[in-house]
Amino acid sequence: MDPWIEVHFSIGVVMNILAQRPRTSASHPRTARPLPRGQGLGERRPVLVESRTLRGDRRHLAALAAALRQRAAEGAGAPEEVHFSDGGDRIHVIVLWRSPTDVREFVEAAHRDLLGFRARTGAFPEVERVLWWAVGGSAVTAEEAAARADHLREHGPGRRAFSLASPVPAPA
Repeated sequence: MDPWIEVHFSIGVVMNILAQRPRTSASHPRTARPLPRGQGLGERRPVLVESRTLRGDRRHLAALAAALRQRAAEGAGAPEEVHFSDGGDRIHVIVLWRSPTDVREFVEAAHRDLLGFRARTGAFPEVERVLWWAVGGSAVTAEEAAARADHLREHGPGRRAFSLASPVPAPA
């Protein structure tokens, strides 16, 4: 298949997926849901929370976000997306993962999507990622994610917030 046709076909598929997913905005955010519990009976295992903010050309950002959401949903390491908001030129997603390795595999697989975005816009999107460990069954909010991102920017990586470059082991 011609690469140009493939790109347009892929964008069409991604836009259909995005249209099927509920969208929220700052005025209508998705409510916080409890994190899933561990597999054991009543066990509350640590869950890795990723807060990802994408910024870039708003004409193409929604298609990129849809592709990344689909890639995460198809991966084995992302049990659930708990927050999504589209601010036009800024998209925020909070996803739960089993381990930093699962997030890293997602990032490596998503490189192709980022290259496609760059081919369409001439620039890579700005991606801000903040990670932290939470206990299954507790709620994660967009406000908490923003506070942790601020903490990471101001104080660097630690138990409260970290990055893939400086992962923190799961609590015992």
